[in-house]
Amino acid sequence: MVTSDTLERPEPETAVVTVPWPRNERGALAGLKTTSYAENVVALARAHEEGASEAVFTNLAGNLCEGTGSNVFYVVDGRLRTPSLASGCLAGISRALLLEWYDGQEIDEPIEVLGTADEIFLVSTTRDVQPVTRCDDRTLAVGPVTEQCRKVWAQREVESIDP
Repeated sequence: MVTSDTLERPEPETAVVTVPWPRNERGALAGLKTTSYAENVVALARAHEEGASEAVFTNLAGNLCEGTGSNVFYVVDGRLRTPSLASGCLAGISRALLLEWYDGQEIDEPIEVLGTADEIFLVSTTRDVQPVTRCDDRTLAVGPVTEQCRKVWAQREVESIDP
């Protein structure tokens, strides 16, 4: 089956919730983009029930992994971080581009890091760089690293349709 629809611009900011179902970073499909979206549908339904647009998964080790359709970036002590591919997250093109364009660190940390991170944002082909202003019950401001990443993304996007 093939479907087609108009892609609408994402909201300038978003809310996320963590869900209790982990990704299996050692599974046969870890890190692959597949058409098996049932787990994502259930997680997104939970997110929508809680007024969020994205659900964030841990992996079996309890480390931050990914969103249902996005990669998660966050800032600790002024340094940009994102889970490594060993976490089981998708090796997204947008993720790779942002790591290339902005000096970020791939590091695997417990999901609790989102409770103390200075900034959080999502990256995907459909979201670009989207700041997170609520993570579970925590409110966050859009910070300077997120703004710089969003600015870098916007500049690069204008330079070439094919990064």
